[in-house]
Amino acid sequence: MTCAIGLFCENCGAETPESRFRLKCASCGGSLDVKYDLESMKNKLSESFFQSGSGSVLKQWLDVLPINNPELIDKIYLGEVETPLICSSSLGKELGIENLYYKMEFTGPTLSLKDRATSLCALKALELGYDTLCIPSSGNNAASVAAYASKAGLNAVVFIQKDVSPAKVLKIIAYGARVVRVDGDISMASNVCSEMLEKHRWFNCGGSNPYRFAAKRTVAYEIIRRLGGLVPDAVVFPVGGATGMASAYTGFVEMRTMGMIPSLPRMIGVQLEACDPITRAFDEGSEVIQPVTIKPSISDALKNTSPFQGKQVLKAARETNGMFVSVSDEEFIRTIRLLATKEGLFVEPAGAVSVAGISKLLAQGRLKDVKTVVCMLTGHGLNSPQAAIDTEAIPAVIEPEVSAVESYLKI
Repeated sequence: MTCAIGLFCENCGAETPESRFRLKCASCGGSLDVKYDLESMKNKLSESFFQSGSGSVLKQWLDVLPINNPELIDKIYLGEVETPLICSSSLGKELGIENLYYKMEFTGPTLSLKDRATSLCALKALELGYDTLCIPSSGNNAASVAAYASKAGLNAVVFIQKDVSPAKVLKIIAYGARVVRVDGDISMASNVCSEMLEKHRWFNCGGSNPYRFAAKRTVAYEIIRRLGGLVPDAVVFPVGGATGMASAYTGFVEMRTMGMIPSLPRMIGVQLEACDPITRAFDEGSEVIQPVTIKPSISDALKNTSPFQGKQVLKAARETNGMFVSVSDEEFIRTIRLLATKEGLFVEPAGAVSVAGISKLLAQGRLKDVKTVVCMLTGHGLNSPQAAIDTEAIPAVIEPEVSAVESYLKI
């Protein structure tokens, strides 16, 4: 039995039955959110919280997810499991952080954090009788939706922005989705997707889908479980649309409300200097997030001028003594290479900005007295390999002789 009690409007409080699922409240147009019976949830979690299971992450966190038909989990299962939390072997010491952890969200079936949410969205689409999944995306989300649609026997229509890593585009096509490449940025892709949704009964796995948010909040539960109940001093998130940071904050708040943790970690968001509307609002002390002009960047992700969860993450940062910071292309490129050569972790630009951000904050003296920090690594380097390594770095061909090898290696 699910602990979810229904869909409620964040603005007016009106309830929307799941059978009449929609992205916006029919009464006022506000966003819908899943509400839970926290007392029931607490009782269920108290029995097995620190016992990591195996198999689908949806099965592992069934007690905190809005799933009515658990038997459908196997129908959409692609190998999405609880992602590893590993301790730094090198960079933590260099940065002066006693316990620096990496939450490896890039280990999902399609190599990005998106699989955690898409798995639940695909299941809910089956529960609710949809036959087509759709998403506006900068690449990773489109690949995830395409893969899960294929597994679930559903159609997929994905809207991607003009500038997307070729590696991501090829992956999306391989999964069999119908790809609409829009001449514009992610906001333009979102607009045309929204217009299509007005005419077609498709299940939108992005934006304000409350099930996407519900699934992403489980990352907070995983962090606390992996740390044996310890609350980290700070958790650092790459931020574009801001759903990941906002949903994790909700997870931490739920655990504090249920008495599972005594306090909240400092919530730190990192944006690209090329597109940082939330950082600017934070620095200015503003409650209003103004759209910005996107500057050139080799990163094809995190460029969202009107982040859907922007106000929520501003609140999360301010209420936890957290902060926002922006990083340049040079800073995250350097971090990609450091993570690869010093930690054995190959991540894409959007996956590296959390570590680049914490490094910058420490160097600027803005962040002090943190012993345990968790950085979210959200996408594998194979999604954008050109960001880290120039093709000129590919070794020349040499003769298959020992002398030639020794000469090449200068040994």
